[in-house]
Amino acid sequence: MTSHSAIYQGQVRHRRYAPREHRFSYGLYMLALDLDELEQLASSSRLFACERFAPLSFRRRDYLGDPALPLKTAVLQEVEHLGGDTGGLNRVLLLGQVRCFGLYFSPVNLFFCYRGEQARYLLAEVHNTPWNQRHCYLVDLESTTPTDKDFHVSPFMSLDMQYHWRITPPAQRALVHIENRDPALLFDATLSLRRHPFDRAVLKAALLQWPMMTLTIVRGIYWQAIRLFLKRIPYHSHY
Repeated sequence: MTSHSAIYQGQVRHRRYAPREHRFSYGLYMLALDLDELEQLASSSRLFACERFAPLSFRRRDYLGDPALPLKTAVLQEVEHLGGDTGGLNRVLLLGQVRCFGLYFSPVNLFFCYRGEQARYLLAEVHNTPWNQRHCYLVDLESTTPTDKDFHVSPFMSLDMQYHWRITPPAQRALVHIENRDPALLFDATLSLRRHPFDRAVLKAALLQWPMMTLTIVRGIYWQAIRLFLKRIPYHSHY
């Protein structure tokens, strides 16, 4: 039915190395949505919809940029604003979360921008909680270099560090590995996923396994924050 959109399932893993060790992992699914295929996808199953209620629903206003602009346009504008060359970029694939039974929160949305069939840039839209702010990082997939951390995400980690990226764009598998260094390795996060077709059977199975993905994500964030607090990890005020 569709050549690019899919459902990815797998695990996310976090490992903290200093000042005390802390690690966890959990299973999840993410939708890979070609932004030119949204209406086609919405017509394929009652489990997924655009701009209306469904078990899984895409709402334009949940993502970056002016909600009056198509999301693909807003993504390419942000890529250009951050110094990317948008010439010839013809396709944008969102790997992230949508609303689950009307509720939405996504720690990170990954926009893979393609020139032909080649993934050229990753625009990572990062959110924090409880402040509900967002910030974008641009990664050049042809020449991945460290990125200064300049957005407050966790109150248990300072801004004085860099992100080091290792990325495999979505195909049969997708991998995003990020290391926080100062320059010593302080923390890493790994998202490792396997592709499944975007069809009713896979959507239904994902919803049965994780019936409230949004609440699962938020609950996990706060539970790990409590564990870090009990371990007396230094707290960094939001600034």
